[in-house]
Amino acid sequence: MRKLILPFALVSASLAFAAEIELHGSVNADYASYFDSDFSPTNAANQDIDLEATAHMDENFSVSVMANTHTSYSDTNGNTDASETRRHYFARSTAMGDDGKYTDFNFDGVQFRWNVTREVDFVFGDLTYSAGAFNYYYWRDPARYAVITREEGLRGVGAEFGSEKYGQGKAYIGASDDTEHSMAVFASYSLPMLNHVDEHLILTPSIDWMFGDDIGRGYHYVLGTEVDYSKSFEKFNYGIYAVWGLHPYKGIGVHSFLLEPSMNYDFFNLGLTYFYAITDTDYEAAPQIFTDDQLLFAVEPSFNLHKKFSMGVSYEYHDPDTEINGNSYHFGGMNFYLYPTMKSEIVFWFGYNFSDDIDTDFAMGISGKADF
Repeated sequence: MRKLILPFALVSASLAFAAEIELHGSVNADYASYFDSDFSPTNAANQDIDLEATAHMDENFSVSVMANTHTSYSDTNGNTDASETRRHYFARSTAMGDDGKYTDFNFDGVQFRWNVTREVDFVFGDLTYSAGAFNYYYWRDPARYAVITREEGLRGVGAEFGSEKYGQGKAYIGASDDTEHSMAVFASYSLPMLNHVDEHLILTPSIDWMFGDDIGRGYHYVLGTEVDYSKSFEKFNYGIYAVWGLHPYKGIGVHSFLLEPSMNYDFFNLGLTYFYAITDTDYEAAPQIFTDDQLLFAVEPSFNLHKKFSMGVSYEYHDPDTEINGNSYHFGGMNFYLYPTMKSEIVFWFGYNFSDDIDTDFAMGISGKADF
């Protein structure tokens, strides 16, 4: 039984020997109301809480134990999955009063870390990886959405190496969490092409390869590259984040592209997301991609009205499958951002779906996030 008592029992056993104990975590919680054409609401609330306790046995060796709780929902077929609040419609959200809103803390992995040298860490245990994550607020969860590879887990060994000056990389190999008959290999390296005080350019190639009789997914490998560029001129700052990813689907390569430029001048900010995937037109797009949409365009100008408050106006265009006519929709809304202190954020939002195929017309909600 994977309950919270297991990770804390392991940590308690280390207390007598550890030089220092640290607790890190991330708390995400939200609530939303979705109104139909009769202005009748459907309410949903979700949370995702991750905790990690690390015992430092000395200055070079540590052991970490992770735990997680996540709201869940059951679809029309009775399948249970992790839930999420969606600003566009309430599918995959945990309805108020549903048992999935109150879930147990589960053991989420253990990891041993040995700092062999200043620039090399040897790791063993439960390792997770992903590549090509989005900055677009709705797709920031790499467990669900990614350009290169969504979050994968394995129990095995790895090395994390490098420095900020010369680049940082990681390489993992081990038994995949997907099935008992699969092995996974992942490697990535972030190479700083430009590393100045006011200008940065980082290239990050990644590869994810899985092999075995039953690997638990329809593609054996994924590869891609991330490009992250930023430049500063006193009050004016801008950056461009671009990603390309490739993985096969039924023998045909699926190419995914992401472009996310952003800029800031004094109190004005502008962010844009453009995503498109080239798929095999003989099949539906959904099983070929790691997102909900084959084509996404989103733009949000925002204004810093105070150091702890900003306001943004968003427009989004979604097309789940460009080969199917009539399934695209538009979404417009406003976001109000509060920053109570460092590493925390509270967002009030509301918006309207411009589509006849979505039951929800107007939606509103609030979300909170804190990292510690």
